[in-house]
Amino acid sequence: MRLVCAFLAVLSLSATAASAETRSLSQGWLFQAGESTGAERSRFDDSGWRKVVVPHDWSIMDKPDGSPPFDPKATAGQDSGYLPGGIGWYRRHLNLTAEEAAKVVRLNFEAVYMDADIWLNGERVAEHHYGYTAFTVDLTGKLKAGDNVIAVRAHHADPSSRWYAGSGIIRPVTLDLLDCLYIRPESIFVTTPVATEASGTLAIRASAANCGGRAETVELVSRVVASNGDVVAEATERRNVVGKGSADWAQSLTVPRPALWSPDSPNLYTLVQQLQVGGVVTDERRTRFGIRTIIVDAANGLRVNGKPVKLRGGNFHHDNYMLGAAGFPDADARKVALMKAAGYNAIRSSHNPASQATLDAADALGMLVIDEAFDAWNKSKRDQDYARFFKADRAQDIDSMVVSGRNHPSVLFWSIGNEIPEDGTPEGVESGRWLAARVRLLDSTRPVTQAVNADPPKSSNQFDILDVAGYNYHAHDFEKEHAKFPDRILYTSESVTKDAFSYWRYVEKFPWVIGDFVWTAVDYIGESGIGWMGYSQDWQKLGPYPWHLAYSGEIDVTGRKRPAAYYRQILWKTGIDPVVAFVRQPKGTEDLPDRFLYPITPPHLDWSHPDVHPSWTWRGQEGKPLEVLVYSELPEVELLLNGKSLGRKRAGLDTEYAAAFNVPYAPGRLTAVGYRDGREAARWELRTAGVPAAAKLSVDRQRLTANGTDIAYVTVELVDADGTPVYAQADDRRMTVRVTGAAVLAGIGNGDPRDASSFQSGSRSSFHGRAVAAIRAGTQAGPVTIEVAVDGLPLQRLRFDTVSR
Repeated sequence: MRLVCAFLAVLSLSATAASAETRSLSQGWLFQAGESTGAERSRFDDSGWRKVVVPHDWSIMDKPDGSPPFDPKATAGQDSGYLPGGIGWYRRHLNLTAEEAAKVVRLNFEAVYMDADIWLNGERVAEHHYGYTAFTVDLTGKLKAGDNVIAVRAHHADPSSRWYAGSGIIRPVTLDLLDCLYIRPESIFVTTPVATEASGTLAIRASAANCGGRAETVELVSRVVASNGDVVAEATERRNVVGKGSADWAQSLTVPRPALWSPDSPNLYTLVQQLQVGGVVTDERRTRFGIRTIIVDAANGLRVNGKPVKLRGGNFHHDNYMLGAAGFPDADARKVALMKAAGYNAIRSSHNPASQATLDAADALGMLVIDEAFDAWNKSKRDQDYARFFKADRAQDIDSMVVSGRNHPSVLFWSIGNEIPEDGTPEGVESGRWLAARVRLLDSTRPVTQAVNADPPKSSNQFDILDVAGYNYHAHDFEKEHAKFPDRILYTSESVTKDAFSYWRYVEKFPWVIGDFVWTAVDYIGESGIGWMGYSQDWQKLGPYPWHLAYSGEIDVTGRKRPAAYYRQILWKTGIDPVVAFVRQPKGTEDLPDRFLYPITPPHLDWSHPDVHPSWTWRGQEGKPLEVLVYSELPEVELLLNGKSLGRKRAGLDTEYAAAFNVPYAPGRLTAVGYRDGREAARWELRTAGVPAAAKLSVDRQRLTANGTDIAYVTVELVDADGTPVYAQADDRRMTVRVTGAAVLAGIGNGDPRDASSFQSGSRSSFHGRAVAAIRAGTQAGPVTIEVAVDGLPLQRLRFDTVSR
């Protein structure tokens, strides 16, 4: 009987009125690069424009002649990875019935980079400047039956950013078609003031609007649905909604014995809200949330549901490498999944609001998020950045971040800015105080933070307005700050890989230091070469063309963990890979050029990674000593070459969890063994690879939905005749990827920070034996075949399916 009741409850929830609908507008867009006079007009001839799918980034598109998009003379240069901005136009024809055109219609853009103007049927209906915040255009009463034309002009004026921003409609677009009586989507707010194993208390706020001329009596039915479909709490309240007005609800629900949300157990519920008039459903909204509490103080640190949590954090930018800044949900979610698998439990969305796909993935996987608003306030860092619009637009943009993110249990703190030039000055303190107050007005349940890089006393002045203090690269000031302000809660909002051990020791030793966020967890386009040669001494120059990747990520742009990621998971004692071994690049054989391009006089901030590699293939080094670094969370390690022991060494806190061996190189097997209490507990092996014999293909999913936006990633890895991965750059090969069937090639990349070739041609050389292709589903179900041709190797095929929605 209980199962029957649950089934009937689910059926009742699914009985949504046809009058409320949200449509994806990912398909059907036409694009033209450059200025296009008259393109806002309905009857403008767009027949020659290019068909594109949104999300879309025109900056990574090949040039009209088919050449790659990179340009050594690009205005933003090293900041943008030598990729251009400019002006671009989008048009979309929207065919509606008379009934649809008469509804309440809302056009939702999650982000357009940047300075966007929107037209409907030749009428300018909106403008939005910031390139990272969501905005809605009310089209009610402006549409007609038949063909309607939405036109979007985006103006990415360079230089607008200190990193690669991309250009265009970079995140999803949707269209709401609503009844005259509807729930205002932005009004829904679920908080969980009580979250224990025995009981969860929900406080729900929502508002309904009535576009009609007469008052209506409506009921708001709110049901909480568990992951198994059971309705675990329900409330119904009636309100009178005046004509052309709205009504607000504040409901309280109790969930007995809830499944709490935490990084270790990311349990989720769905709030299903129906607006009913005379028993007829006019609107339904589904909001996913988690039941959890967050408390933070200097005495006990951060606690989620009363249990202490240390933030094992990483920063990342918003681009998706071979897709550019196009925020396809699967691509954004993949970065979160890569971080989770590498042992991270927290993300900082540097330095702009995270996408909804990022937050959705963080909710589902159990990642805590510091959602960040701005990289500039009143004073610009680049001539065309957001500082041009801050004073006029700051309210709508901070509101957008908070309202669109506040129902996500993953969101831990709201960050109002990063390294703001005016930090600690009267102007900076006042702007920060205004932003913090605005955030707290919209969400009083989460602390407000900011990433500050100023020295004391300016940093202390800025911290005074915050709930939690984020410090960039200033761990050396932690104890002095604590001595003056013992109630202050601190964390490293940015740190460098080379100092991972010392930064994490502060977190381990002091409860008032709650976490560390490395720059960066995942590599990105722009800030060219910062992770290899760094900035020049005067902080003016980075990597020259063709350097276009930062090369600072502990996970590279293709998704491969670099040695620094392995060391960090050992430092955190995650148990993922308890012992690992890497080999330092021999002197005179540098892995990449330009390592010492800029003479640096210490002290100078250094984002570069140790030049060590997961390889035991070093031709020409026979008999010469190579330095092998073994990282281990086990207290003792042994290194063996071809089965012969090279000795045992300690690897603990006093050695920073590392042991170094000098090994005369000989081909074969290099094995690191970790011991606990004298017994082997883990091992790691590197094998000498022969010449490439085959290309090994793997795909991260076997099925895509035929929605035009689902993404699968195909990894192509060179292996020798024994299946050993090929890593030496001398063995890299040219490869061509061809996609047929119900999907298309969306992009291909290899992670080489200097390879400024096309992302879209399908042809790319491997880098350290590897390349990755992004495959995007079409809109028709069917089989997909991937063919990979590698110079001198047999053709390889891989097959999977797209299925109907």
